[in-house]
This record gives sequence, C-alpha cells and structure tokens, in this order.
Amino acid sequence: MSGWRRSLPSLIMVLTSTLGWPQISSTGNDSDEFSSVKELRADDVLNEIKNQLTCSWADETVDSYKSGDGSTTVKGIATTFLATQAVLEQAADLGLNMVITHEPTFYNHRDETTFFEGDPVYEVKRSFLEKHNMVLLRFHDHWHRTRPDGIHLGMVRRLGWKEYQVDPGEMVFKMPPQRLHDLTAALQKDFDANNMRVVGDPDARVSMVGMAVGAPGSKAQIRMLRRDDVQVLITGETPEWETVEYVRDAQAQGKRKYLILMGHAHSEEAGMEYCAEWLQTFIKDVPVQFIPAGNPLWTPN
Repeated sequence: MSGWRRSLPSLIMVLTSTLGWPQISSTGNDSDEFSSVKELRADDVLNEIKNQLTCSWADETVDSYKSGDGSTTVKGIATTFLATQAVLEQAADLGLNMVITHEPTFYNHRDETTFFEGDPVYEVKRSFLEKHNMVLLRFHDHWHRTRPDGIHLGMVRRLGWKEYQVDPGEMVFKMPPQRLHDLTAALQKDFDANNMRVVGDPDARVSMVGMAVGAPGSKAQIRMLRRDDVQVLITGETPEWETVEYVRDAQAQGKRKYLILMGHAHSEEAGMEYCAEWLQTFIKDVPVQFIPAGNPLWTPN
C-alpha cells in the first residue's frame, strides 16, 4: 500500500476533529446517526397510529398488546378482523410479525387468559405467537372512535352504499324500495354467505335501512330501531332473546320494523381491510397486508 493511502485514515481523523465533522468509525460500522435503515419497532407503529387518529388515546381500553411487546422489531404488518390460528399462520408464512386485530384473540372481550391456562387450544395458540416472535395488537375502541369511524367507512365502501347514505356521520341509508327478501338476498350474494337470518315478512317493502355493525348491544340496536327513519336494522349479531324479540313484538303491534342478522365478521371485516390501506399511507418501511378471517358458520341449505 502506498504511503498516502496508509496515512489517509489519520488525515480524516485530523480533519473531522479540526472542522467539527461527525466521527466515522474506522472499522466500517457506521454509528446510529448514519445508519441507512432505521429499525421499526412495534411502539413506533402504535405511536404513529395514535398520531393519525382524530381521537385521544383512552386510558381505559381493550386496545393494547395481547402478545409480544413494543420493543419488537417489525418486519411486516397484517391487519385482520380476528386473529384466528389460521390468520396467524398465514401472517407468519408471509413474514408479517405484527398482527393488528379488531376483535379478541383469546375468546373473551378483554382477552383475559387466567381461565384458559393449561387449555390445549389456548396453549397452542400462545406458543405459536411466542415461537414466531409475533406482536399482537388489538385495535378496536379507537378505530371506532376516530372520525370517520374506520369500520363504518370500510363497510360503506364494501357495500357500495355511499350514494344512499343520508348523513356521512350516520349509518342510515335511503335505498331504492325493495322487498325485505331481495335486500337480504343481495347481501348474501355480495358477501358469499348463506347464513344470514331475518325477522319479518319477506315480502315487506322497505327502503330506510340502518346499520349497527358488529355486536354493539341490544340498547344500541333498539335505539336505532326507534328512529322513524329506520325500517330495517342490519347488524352483526345479538342474543336471540333481546333485539330479536323486540322486533317480533313491534311487528305484532303493527309497526314496520325488521331485522337482518348478517354475522359479526361480515358486518365489520371490510373495516379492517380499509385499515390496511389507511396504515399504508403513513407506514412506509415495511409491508402492510390485510388477511381475512372469514365467517366459520354455515348452514346445510
């Protein structure tokens, strides 16, 4: 090696010291300041989500990590309505180690696991998450609270009903007059489902439709049914002895009120598909993909 080449590292050190330039390691390992790729942690994703929401992050919420922690390096993100065993396996195969789910993973609203300790189904699922170093984040409360509601926005787009929406802030639609049977049949065809259930005369003519996605509870469902501008309520699910019986009694009293139970997954999943698109607008360093969970229920029809 020529003399000037041997003295080059020393010359660089003198210049950086004299001129105040940042130090560059002579070993070839750049400092963090000069790292070409910054690792994305789960907490970075969560903090950016919080920044993009229109609502404040609540102290009391089910939206939290259900497996893994915020320091985990994120290689890719999957959004889903439900983090089923099949969804988790698909995410792992795709290299998506952060899963953002709308609904619980461990079979109860708050993902409490004490009851399931030692349960073979729970233990296999928990072990799978740990083995694949997966971070599981629930994103339910705040995806509904932000404006517009992320689930609502995704569902309106999926249904193609934006032109019928009476008010952008409400899930009430003025549809072309049609039979209750035809409205339900169109929903079943659109969602490739054969297990939707209906309360009311199939030949009843309807046009004003309200939607209460998921399982908001009978009070929220009945509150919408009380409205004069709602004839049909479309919802995900309800205990059969609550809203179902309210509608049956309303019909017996001569009131034109009807109910369509389309299934919890069908009524909300499109909102988590939209969530992936939303995340892609500000998470640029890793892939983001929606993985459908689907509806496991079927009928022999």
